[in-house]
Amino acid sequence: MTGEAGGQRTGMAVRPEGKEVALVAVAACAFATASPIAKSIGGLSFAGIGAGRCAVAAVALFAISPMSPTVTWRAVGALHARRRLALLGAGLLLGAHFGLFLAGLQATSLPAAAALVSLEPIAVVVAAWVAFGVRPRGREMVGIAIATLGAAVVARGAGHGEHRLLGDALVLAAVVVFGVYIAFARGLRDVLPTTPYAACVYTVAALALAPLVFVFDAGGSGIPASAWLGVAALGLVPTLIGHTLVQRAARHVSPSLVALASPGETVGAILIGAATGHMPTGVEWTGAAIIVVGACVTVTGGRK
Repeated sequence: MTGEAGGQRTGMAVRPEGKEVALVAVAACAFATASPIAKSIGGLSFAGIGAGRCAVAAVALFAISPMSPTVTWRAVGALHARRRLALLGAGLLLGAHFGLFLAGLQATSLPAAAALVSLEPIAVVVAAWVAFGVRPRGREMVGIAIATLGAAVVARGAGHGEHRLLGDALVLAAVVVFGVYIAFARGLRDVLPTTPYAACVYTVAALALAPLVFVFDAGGSGIPASAWLGVAALGLVPTLIGHTLVQRAARHVSPSLVALASPGETVGAILIGAATGHMPTGVEWTGAAIIVVGACVTVTGGRK
C-alpha cells in the first residue's frame, strides 16, 4: 500500500510537505476501508476480488488521465525494453500482493490481518537493505524488533474465532511481497506521470490475477450483486484513491512520511471492523498496538 521516494538522495526536488502529508492522511483513511469492505464480500474468491478491484481502478484512471490509453501505451512502447520489463514486474508483484493479502484476509480474522499490515514499512526497510545495501539505522532496528514482537503476539491469538495461522502467514507473505514491490519499482517513478503509471500497473495486476479467477470463480454463477458492489468500492476507494495518492506523494516527500499510511490504515481498519461486528480479542488488540508502535518508530527513525 505505501510507496517510496528518493527525495534529496535521488536529486528530485522535495515539495513543501503540508499538501503531500494531507494526501497521505487521506490515503490512510481510504486504505482503512479495504479490509472491512473485502471481508464483507461473499461469493467471490480472493482472485476475483483482487482482479476486480485492480480492473476498476485501472479503468477509472484511464478515464481521468490526461493521457489517453492509446497515448499511454505508445509511451510504454517507447520505453527501453528493460524499463518495460520493470513496469511489467511491478504490476505482477502488486497483483501478487493483493492476491496474497485477500486470501489471507479470507482465512483469518479482520483484526489480525489489519494489524499485520502495519509491518509493511518494516518490509520496505528490509527490502531496501537486501536490494540496495541501505542498512537500517539504530532506531529503525529498534522499531523492527518492536513490530516483530507485536506480530508474534498477534500470532498467539490464532485459534480463537476466525483467527487462523494460515491466514496470518498469507498476510505476512503479502507484506513481504509489498516490500519487494517497492524495492523493484524504485527506479520507475520517472518513467511515466503518476496517473498513467498507476493505470498500467493496475492493469498488469488485474491480468495477472485473471487466470486464477477462472479456477476459483468458474462461471461466476451464484455471485450476488452485493459482491460486485463491494469490488467496485474496493477499486474506487482504497485502490484508486488510496494507492494512487500514495504513489503521488511518494514522488515528493520522504519515504518515512509516506510509510505512516500503513499504521494509519491498521488503526482505521480495526476501528471500522469493531464497529461492524469484527471485535478484536485482547491478544489482537495488544499485538496490533505493539506493531503500530514499532512501525511508527521505524518510519520516524528513517532517513529523510
